[in-house]
Amino acid sequence: MSTKKNRLGRGLDALIPKGLDDLLPSNKSVSENPSGHALLVDINLLDTNPDQPRQNFSEKELSSLSQSIKSKGIIIPLVVNKKEDGRYGIIAGERRLRAAKLAELTEVPVIIKEKTDDPSEGLVLALLENLCREDLNPIEEAESFQRLEKDFSKTHQEIAQMTGRERPTVTNAIRLLKLPSFVQDDIRFKRLTPGHGRAMAGLKDPELFHQLRTEIMTKNLNVRQTEALVNKLNRKPVQRPDTSTEDIYFEALSKSFSNELQGLKVKINHMGQTKKLEIFYNNSDELEWLMKKFGVNPV
Repeated sequence: MSTKKNRLGRGLDALIPKGLDDLLPSNKSVSENPSGHALLVDINLLDTNPDQPRQNFSEKELSSLSQSIKSKGIIIPLVVNKKEDGRYGIIAGERRLRAAKLAELTEVPVIIKEKTDDPSEGLVLALLENLCREDLNPIEEAESFQRLEKDFSKTHQEIAQMTGRERPTVTNAIRLLKLPSFVQDDIRFKRLTPGHGRAMAGLKDPELFHQLRTEIMTKNLNVRQTEALVNKLNRKPVQRPDTSTEDIYFEALSKSFSNELQGLKVKINHMGQTKKLEIFYNNSDELEWLMKKFGVNPV
């Protein structure tokens, strides 16, 4: 699969010459532009795509792309449609637009695409661009598939044909959205794989998800071991110790903190003279995210 994506990317690059933005007319001097033709557009006239599947843009990747744009320009034009008010709506290329703003460009090359009667076209094109160029995380991909299903009444088979996927791949992706939000965040931030998520989706008792997640993390279980653990939990009811009302409150509070912090483990120790609130992270990226979350500057 990765070979195919790389091949598609190189093929698209090869069709568009470097320095393209030096050869295109500006929208300042072109009153009307036929669909399919490229031109330079004032960056302030571009509106982002509300159907953009990607919700998280890596600052490091945007910075790297920005440096490339400063030295080489934008090689692949953004795909847009023209609005009645003279503005342009991005269909594909929001990542390039963000990087262009970082590079302080005033104009970017675009190709105007004629509007169609299909309301799902903007979402499909944005989804396909991300699938071919820079992988969406599995949850963003699943959310895009689900939007096509619920908002545009597309079947899983139709979604598979539109996106070049197998029908079971679409169905399995959408199943991930039935998981608790903290497990979805584990998959989103690569603490767990989609395979782990599909295995965890078989758990019958929703109250056991935190226990299941903790055991997977602490024991570094693979997907097959996770499936075995899920089967075990489904067969044998877990005996929960009696807890006080105060313990139940602080356990629920810990879960609320965890959900707010993208599923990171949070532990509250309310016993004894010294009270503690502990937040556990797995890598430097999560620590950096926490610093931004709490407004902590590097020392």
